[in-house]
Amino acid sequence: MKALAGFIVRGRSQAILVASLGGIVAFLAPPFSSFAHYLGAAVVALVTLYVNGQQGLLVLAAATAITVLFYQLAGQLPATAVAVTVLLLWLPCWLISVVLRGTVKLAAAMLAGAGLGVLVLLLVYGIYGDPGPWWLERMQLLLAELQQAGVLQDDLPLNDELQALSRLMTGIVLASLLLGAICSVILARWWQALLVNPGGLQTEFSGLRLGQAAGLLTLFVMIGSRFIAAPFSDLAAQTAMLLLVPYLFAGLAVLHGLVAAAGRGRGWLVAVYILLVILPQATLVVAGGGLLDTWMDFRRRLGGAGNNTDNESRD
Repeated sequence: MKALAGFIVRGRSQAILVASLGGIVAFLAPPFSSFAHYLGAAVVALVTLYVNGQQGLLVLAAATAITVLFYQLAGQLPATAVAVTVLLLWLPCWLISVVLRGTVKLAAAMLAGAGLGVLVLLLVYGIYGDPGPWWLERMQLLLAELQQAGVLQDDLPLNDELQALSRLMTGIVLASLLLGAICSVILARWWQALLVNPGGLQTEFSGLRLGQAAGLLTLFVMIGSRFIAAPFSDLAAQTAMLLLVPYLFAGLAVLHGLVAAAGRGRGWLVAVYILLVILPQATLVVAGGGLLDTWMDFRRRLGGAGNNTDNESRD
C-alpha cells in the first residue's frame, strides 16, 4: 500500500491514472465496483491531503472526464449517469479532505461531511418536494420485475412497508454515500501516514471525539423526529441518519481505544467489523455508543486513549 501511495503522489498524471482506473473498473467489474469507486475517491483525497485542495480538484475533474469519455466511447452507459455516480462520491470526498487538511481534525472533517449531507437533503426537499412517492414508484417497479423474473416469490413486502421505507430512502442513500466518502478519506489518511507519519492514523483515530455541541444537535434531531408531524418527521429522521454517520466512526474509535487499553488482540476488532457487515443493525448500537461517549468519555474513565489527538497534516 505504501508503494501505491508513493506512486499516486509522485505526480498528477499518476494520480489521474489510478483514479480513472478506479472509476472505470467500478462500472466494468460490478463485484469490485464499491472497492474501485472508493479507491478512486481515496486517490482524490490523498492528493488533497498530501499536496493541496486545488491539485485534488484537478485530479477529480480529469479522472471524472476520462471515466465519462471511456463509457461514452464504449457506448455502455449514459455519460450523465456516469458523471453523477462518480461525483456523488468523489466530490464530497474532496470537500471532506479539504476540511481535514485545513483543520487537521478528523472530527471536524466528518462533521463537515454530515453537514454537507444534510444540506443536500434539504435541497432535495426544497427543489423537488417530498421524494417519497418517487422512491415508492421505483421500488414497486423493481419488485414487480424481480417477481416476474422469478427472483422473488409471491410474498412481496406489504404496501405499507414499502411506503414507510420510501419516505426514508433519500436519507438512506445520502447516509450510505457519506459513509463511503468518510471511509475513502480515512483510507487516504492512512496512505498519507504511511508516507510521512507511520502509525499516526492509529493515534488520531483512537482519540476521535466529536464534541458536545454536535452531540446535542444530533440528540435533539433524533428526539424531534419522534414527536413532530409528517412530513417533517420524515425529514428529521433522515437528518438524524446523516448526523449519526460520524458517530459510527466515533463508536469504532471507542472500541479501538478500549481494546488497545485492555491489551487485547486485534481479533476482537475483526470480530466487531464482521458483525457490522453481517448484521447492519449493529451499526446503530456502535453509533449510539459513539454518541454516548460525547458525555461519558469511556476511554478516559476506563484508562484508555485520551481525548482527540489529531495529528497535523504534512505536505
